[in-house]
Amino acid sequence: MRIAGLILAGGQGRRMGGVAKALLPLSGRPLAAHVIARLAPQVDRLALSANGDPAHLAGFGLPVLADLPGEAGEGPLAGLRAGLRWAAAEGAGALVTAATDTPFLPADLVVRLAAPGGVACATWRGRAHYTAALWPLCEADRIEALFATGERRVRVALGAATEVAFDDLPEDPFANLNTPEDLAAAAARLGGAR
Repeated sequence: MRIAGLILAGGQGRRMGGVAKALLPLSGRPLAAHVIARLAPQVDRLALSANGDPAHLAGFGLPVLADLPGEAGEGPLAGLRAGLRWAAAEGAGALVTAATDTPFLPADLVVRLAAPGGVACATWRGRAHYTAALWPLCEADRIEALFATGERRVRVALGAATEVAFDDLPEDPFANLNTPEDLAAAAARLGGAR
């Protein structure tokens, strides 16, 4: 099965001063570049999701998927919908999503999420990470119907997803970088890995 990847980069970065987190520097590279480096080798095709002007992400050389008209700011579920449509057009059978502020994604994320079959999301030591998930394209109609009811929570869209534990890793690979302090800690973690 061909698996496409989507980096959800549409957040508003309120706790980072309202800047696009994808472009924040982390150890000399934009934050999204770290996520791209982790996820790209694991998928057949990769795209970025944006809820505003896609031009600000064009420098990464990947397709940038804007939210559908009238849906900007509707959250990651709007990005997921655009991603599922793009993945279908690319001939993929599933879509893996990851947040743009998760630079420590595991190198085996996709393999492990795909193993159970069906919708799956990552967990680390009891904490579910709803945006680190695999979505078979057969779920697209269900997601569309859910969105049409006004639902915007990815957790609800996951439904009865299989939770795939990454507890063997010493630190949470899905921890979001939400504050300048988180960014500094990530830089220190990357520096320590060298």
